[in-house]
Amino acid sequence: MSDLSSAERKRVRDRRAQQTLRNKKLRHTVELEVQVAHCEQYHNEKGVQHLLAVIESLRKQNEALVARQRALRSMVNSWDERLEQTTLCDSPTAHGQTNGEPRLSTPLGYHTFPEPLDGATCSLSLNNLPTSVVSPLQQSPKHHKINDNVDWNKLPLYSDDFSRLRTVTFPWFAHIEQITPCPDTPESPLDLLYGSNTNPLANMIHMALERRPCRDPERLAMGWIVYHFSRWVIAPSPRTYENLPRFLRPVKDQLQIEHPIALSCVPWPSLRSNMIRQWQLYENNRDDFFGLFACCIKIRWPWGVKVLERNEENEIRIKPAFYQTFMKEEGWGITQEFINEHPNLMVGIDVSSLLFNMT
Repeated sequence: MSDLSSAERKRVRDRRAQQTLRNKKLRHTVELEVQVAHCEQYHNEKGVQHLLAVIESLRKQNEALVARQRALRSMVNSWDERLEQTTLCDSPTAHGQTNGEPRLSTPLGYHTFPEPLDGATCSLSLNNLPTSVVSPLQQSPKHHKINDNVDWNKLPLYSDDFSRLRTVTFPWFAHIEQITPCPDTPESPLDLLYGSNTNPLANMIHMALERRPCRDPERLAMGWIVYHFSRWVIAPSPRTYENLPRFLRPVKDQLQIEHPIALSCVPWPSLRSNMIRQWQLYENNRDDFFGLFACCIKIRWPWGVKVLERNEENEIRIKPAFYQTFMKEEGWGITQEFINEHPNLMVGIDVSSLLFNMT
């Protein structure tokens, strides 16, 4: 067979180039069709009106909460004025006393009343995440005596902007009207593993975790603590606070530094603080950061051992041993890959206590 002539070779090259160009145009057309379909589904007039209605609702609730805060501040200021008057009246000079024991000038129980609301303890309620449930912190102190030492009413300071969904790390908080009625605990662990038609909060958490490359044990454990953390944020109370693992209770940096909501569910308080302090290094590349973290975080649970079992009523429940494992800080680990990628986050941390060895 004779070799192709120069003209024939050129025609073959041209045909290949034309076919390549057609394939590229076809792929581009398909991508555009997918984008158009997505826009038609989620960015239609109805969707825009719904978002505008939600924003307006948030604005009104924010104004109401600010007004409540001002009222509480005024109430506390009135207590201070009464205290000064009482101190004046009970002073030895006022009663002609020169000797003897000083009289009690502070009313009993005064220090058990809550302090005025401040941005560090309720920034989410006031600025970002409204709720139709009035938390005990926002109620009148004459109906609720709150011990100054309890922390259930101290909500972290979040930076998520719910008017810009791209900045939101836990998207279910943008659907507050749907998740507020959800129970404090899922009826079944299957709601977190496989989704739920009756529990919107569990279903949204399931959908978010399903997009991450993690095993069922990590998906269930992380879903469980994220669910209970979300319930506490939505309806802060001693009961919802008690459902949190102890290692998930807010640390000082969470109350003082704005940060994405998702960082509050990092299992190690020390690593959580480092992430919050250095978040400016990752905020422009947060998807890759959270994606790597999801790949590297592990439960210290034997490979292949089941995490669910049936109880006496034949209901599927979490194995007690597995539950006890992920409810302890020591039950979590992180692989060397994340440690190598972000050594700056390990400053001041005993890395060996976090390291999870893949065996």
